[in-house]
Amino acid sequence: MTPTPALAGLIPLAEAHDASVHGGKAAALARMLAHGFRVPPGVVLTDALFQDHLRRADAGGEQRAARICASPLAPTLRAALGACIDGTALHAVRSSAVGEDSAAHSFAGQLDTVLGVAGAGALEDAVRTVWASAWSVRSLVYQARRQVQLSRMGVIVQRQIDARHAGVLFTHAPAGCAATPVMMIEYCAGLGDALVSGAIDPARVVVAREGGGIVEHVMPDAALALLAGDEIHHLVAEASRLEALFGCPLDIEWAIDQAGQLWLLQARPISTPVAAAPFAEARSAVWTNANIAENFPEPVSPLLYSVVRAGYTAYFRNLGLGFGISPTRIAAMAPVLANLVGVHGGRLYYNLSNIHALLQLAPAGRWLARAFNNFVGAAEMPALRHAMPIQGWFDRVAEALRIPCKTAWQYLRVQSRVARFERAVTSFCDGTRRPALAAMSPAGLVDALDGFLTIRLRRWNDAALADTAAMVCYALLQRSLKRAWPQAGESVHNNLLVGLPELASHVPVERLWDLSREVRNNPVLLLLFSEHDVPAIENALATLPELAAFRARFEDYLERWGFRSSGELMLTHPSTEENPHQALNLLKTYVGLDADSPATLLARQVAARLAATDAACKHLSPLALVRALPLVGRAGRFRLLLSATQGAIRLRERARMQQARLYVHLRHIVLACGRSLAAAGLLDAPEDAFQLTMDELKDLLSGQAMFPYSVGALVRQRREAHARLARMAPPDSITMAEGSYLACAAGLPAAGPEADAAAPLQGTGACGGRISATAAVLADATEVGLMHEGDIVVTRQTDPGWACVFFLARGLVVERGGMLSHGAIIAREFGIPAVVGVRGATTRIRSGARLMLDGDRGVVEILA
Repeated sequence: MTPTPALAGLIPLAEAHDASVHGGKAAALARMLAHGFRVPPGVVLTDALFQDHLRRADAGGEQRAARICASPLAPTLRAALGACIDGTALHAVRSSAVGEDSAAHSFAGQLDTVLGVAGAGALEDAVRTVWASAWSVRSLVYQARRQVQLSRMGVIVQRQIDARHAGVLFTHAPAGCAATPVMMIEYCAGLGDALVSGAIDPARVVVAREGGGIVEHVMPDAALALLAGDEIHHLVAEASRLEALFGCPLDIEWAIDQAGQLWLLQARPISTPVAAAPFAEARSAVWTNANIAENFPEPVSPLLYSVVRAGYTAYFRNLGLGFGISPTRIAAMAPVLANLVGVHGGRLYYNLSNIHALLQLAPAGRWLARAFNNFVGAAEMPALRHAMPIQGWFDRVAEALRIPCKTAWQYLRVQSRVARFERAVTSFCDGTRRPALAAMSPAGLVDALDGFLTIRLRRWNDAALADTAAMVCYALLQRSLKRAWPQAGESVHNNLLVGLPELASHVPVERLWDLSREVRNNPVLLLLFSEHDVPAIENALATLPELAAFRARFEDYLERWGFRSSGELMLTHPSTEENPHQALNLLKTYVGLDADSPATLLARQVAARLAATDAACKHLSPLALVRALPLVGRAGRFRLLLSATQGAIRLRERARMQQARLYVHLRHIVLACGRSLAAAGLLDAPEDAFQLTMDELKDLLSGQAMFPYSVGALVRQRREAHARLARMAPPDSITMAEGSYLACAAGLPAAGPEADAAAPLQGTGACGGRISATAAVLADATEVGLMHEGDIVVTRQTDPGWACVFFLARGLVVERGGMLSHGAIIAREFGIPAVVGVRGATTRIRSGARLMLDGDRGVVEILA
């Protein structure tokens, strides 16, 4: 567009500074251009040209608008307009009336804007249309209600932006939108005319004015490509500059072109209150017990909740810092970091809204959120909300360089980091064995608690890296396989992960199997285990001298692996080492098995995995020569990613085993604390210590508690309240306003529509294969005595303590869990078909029912 028209009254936009002649909109844009803001170039037709057209059209009365549209432009104006525009480009023609976009009267939406104008003829029509809109019905009604009259009119002709996104920004959002002052952005894909007209429901972003943190990002249309974080930051920064220039709150129209460049189209004062937007209501949070119920399947104690809550905050904060996220942005997330888990009905839940918000800090945050859901088995995708301060260009560039470097550095050392975590846990556990704890003073017990917290809050990143690696590698493998081999189902992906060697959770199963073979090879032991129940077996092992050698080996098993049991992280559950009944019950069952050993099963699964890997590689790179070259063909890159995924899963299982060991030792420490406090008369029983938070327990032991003599009454009150919570049955997923609670009602949650009893149950196939067998519905792993070899285990959730049970099963159906849940991993380890995430499985299926389980399609059918 040529900004040098050869006609009085047609001037470049940058020179249209006089609002009384050129109109308020043009004057504002000229001011913005003068201060370096990016505004599309254009020209302005002044009011003098408008008045000349009116005289020539002889327009008056009710027919004025029609006369204006019918009368041609003056020949000199038509020639000048044609000379100053690019005939091949699209233009936008908009009003700039005198008095429009003022602090008193905005005239927003009252006068016409014409988009997509191409060529001189269309431009003439558009100018006349904009002039005539001063006498449209809506404009005349607006003027009458506001007791204002438009008599002078300028028109702006600008190059039209090829917009990827366009929208409006209010530098002061409506009152009630948030507790603190915020800016509000509404946007859509393409040009913003549909948004301004109200024809669509826009995406919305709420940004805190203090610090610039993005409070909420709501996406009503799942197909809309979202604004990137840096685009939002740049837009908010420019809006702040504009507000400082004009000295008042502004309503700003903007567009981002296909190249990602921000353009400012309009800025006018906010003269009247803006109508409240839907997000002015209380924000809601999405809670899910997916995956967290696997680790904490029952109502948790106050002590465990205090540990887990602080642990998750430290987990995500330290991961973010470790991967190079700016400490400033991490600090801005403090309220979100403090609210990552909560309790409903005494059960632990993830705050999925806040976890997704944190993931937005990282590059590809939306993809990471989906990967996290796949990782834990959650189906919900909360409205996009994240908070981060506005960064200057230097900080953004520095972070963009730092994140890939630190991420690469972390994963180059992930194996050594997990090994370091194992050494730290071993050192701590060696110093906190039960005999040593019994001799500790209260101060020594406080030191032991602090030692646990040091690992949990400051050194957990070594273990968390394995979690993140498993999540990311698994998602990347899944995506790459789907792209390169669209016909491959989920079963192909899962078959690549069966029979992983050196999986930590497999070792206790092998050791228990070895003990069972020793029993079968010893006639005395075989008779004992075959003819007697578990209490009698336990008594015989404790008293008969001829069984001393086996008793020593069994006790060694308990010493090494006794921390592995169902509910091993709950703290309030006795470990197998404390109560060996579960281990003896499993051992008794193993003794009766005439089956392949775990090692034989593993070898079979290894062979199946290698065959599946070869088949995938042949499909990806049919030429043998290409397959043999690493990184050259798709097969070589695929093998590299597959190896990384398998290695990450193994590392995660190693870290998870140490976590169980650490928590069982914390249980022993807390019980020692309880015994010390009970001996001092402050608690009724050692187990009462679990009804205190970690800080309360430490204060009581160190003499800093304010009400030490009331602790017993507090514990009794909490026990009663805990029992009421335990009678609740909250749903697996909850969406409710932040700061609210479920109604404290006992019993099951409100039932949904009754399911068809004959309809198949649908979940996610975690390990392939199709079998028919009898169902054994188990509440937890301690009910192993209710199942028979070859049953399909049906349960609500599993944890690593189920590994010894899975060895007895032919299939697995789990209500909760994702593709990297421990149930899914162990099922693949033993090669048993498994379906996870099967809602209602334990209520629809009864023990003894005949099931058909299809691990490839994720389907479970009740046959009889």
